[in-house]
Amino acid sequence: MPPLPTAIVELAGRQHRRGEAASRLLLQNRAFAFVEGYQLRRRIGRIDIHAELARIRPDDRGFAYEGAALAAGLADLATPRRGSRRNGSRSCDTHLGDLLAGPGAGFVHLIHVGAGWSAALLPWRVVHRRLALDPLLRWLALDGAGFARGFFGGPRWIRRLANRPDRQDPVQAVLWQGVGRSLWFVECGDGSGLSRQIERFPPGLRRELWAGVGLAASYAGGCTVRHLEQLRTLGGEDRAALAQGAVFAAEAQRTAGHIPAHTEAAVGTLTGVSGHTATTWARDSYESARALGPEIESYRWWQWEIRRRFTAALG
Repeated sequence: MPPLPTAIVELAGRQHRRGEAASRLLLQNRAFAFVEGYQLRRRIGRIDIHAELARIRPDDRGFAYEGAALAAGLADLATPRRGSRRNGSRSCDTHLGDLLAGPGAGFVHLIHVGAGWSAALLPWRVVHRRLALDPLLRWLALDGAGFARGFFGGPRWIRRLANRPDRQDPVQAVLWQGVGRSLWFVECGDGSGLSRQIERFPPGLRRELWAGVGLAASYAGGCTVRHLEQLRTLGGEDRAALAQGAVFAAEAQRTAGHIPAHTEAAVGTLTGVSGHTATTWARDSYESARALGPEIESYRWWQWEIRRRFTAALG
């Protein structure tokens, strides 16, 4: 596995927006936690990784698991496949399987996202075929690939990306959600900057970008309630997608055992319901999506159903 120096995720070094000092510091710390998780998994390997990750402060631990998942995914891609998926379930005889075991089960969403960072280095079809991921949650890895490309590509790459045609491809739609998440870091939580970036994209792609923004703003934090209210207004007709991203963030935090105050505040502002209600939407629709099968259309249905529930609650 290649080393991942801390400097590679420094927001200033990537020419990301400076933003407000408090937001920048918090988001920078989230990125550093990702690198710490990657380095821990690279140095320690499969033994006692959960004990080491448990030492990281709770609000940053999900990002550390995400980084550890990138290291584990790269290790699986670099070695012969020792396990196989039977009946649609992932093999435990893999580096990622070890990370998902025990305490890692609480970070299942972040681990799938982190594994997807490897798709920024390798073709998605290789990552998709070689990594033993959950049949439905594997599409979160595609979201992770989009985030990695947007984060490392920075504002200039994102502007070039905005000129690509909208192909209405469900796989590409999930990739765009990852790009939307990266915008939260690229623009350092600045709502006006986010809106300007998203307005450059074809209309059919904007809702997916807003879904990613909603997830990142709610999971990572980095803004006040006033800024969240501005974000809700800027989302406009794509507010349901923004809310769906917030619901995903709440469910990921609940699975890890705790919905922090910044996520609860973001979910309340962006969805109008409590974190508990939001996670109920996510869990109920997830079970229905699993019953539909492992294809991308099932994952997309999960997202659409959450958006539908938000719209119904909004009246």
